[in-house]
Amino acid sequence: MRVAIYIDGFSFYYACFSGKTKLAFAALKWVDLQLLANRLFPDDDIAVVHYFSAIAPSPPDDPGQANRHLFYLEALRTLQLVQVHVGKFTKSKREVALAAPSFGIATRQTAYVWQEKQSDVALAVQMLGDAFRGVADTLVVVTNDSDFVPVVRAVRSLTNVNVGIISPDKTISGELSKAADFAHLFDKGLLAVSQLPNPVVTAEGRTIYKPARWESTADG
Repeated sequence: MRVAIYIDGFSFYYACFSGKTKLAFAALKWVDLQLLANRLFPDDDIAVVHYFSAIAPSPPDDPGQANRHLFYLEALRTLQLVQVHVGKFTKSKREVALAAPSFGIATRQTAYVWQEKQSDVALAVQMLGDAFRGVADTLVVVTNDSDFVPVVRAVRSLTNVNVGIISPDKTISGELSKAADFAHLFDKGLLAVSQLPNPVVTAEGRTIYKPARWESTADG
């Protein structure tokens, strides 16, 4: 069976690496997505691995954050079966409600909000196109975001291609599970055995090192 994999980069990152509960995996961000795909489906042929993400602006207290992400994307582009798709972040002024306003501070405040754009739509369009082109027998989405339910339903209703969900989270969205042919949780134990070499050397001879901060259990 030929399998195509579509990775929702932010769902994958936040479920596996972000926050104090994931400190055990924080030093494993240098993931070889092609190797990971082969370990997820060892008895099948991997047709392609699509990775969708965007470069988040670096916060004031961590000016190197965006560069670390850029280095990782450059390393991923050296992998034969991996295609990297980069969306963008936009900043807009929004009225928000403070979760815990200080005494005397109004709950409603105006704030600048950064939002990821284009990545989810790009993933959905890629899936539909690949399904109609017959790129693979099964399309697998690595996410736990129920926003992808419509495209999962569309692929299954309009083509003969199967669709699976691998949730990197602790649970699987009920809506996604019902929409797909199969759904299961991601085994985070695969992260440790699916790491890129350090350094990665590009075809042009450029050397890309795993960010030093990623050698530790630091977040980001």
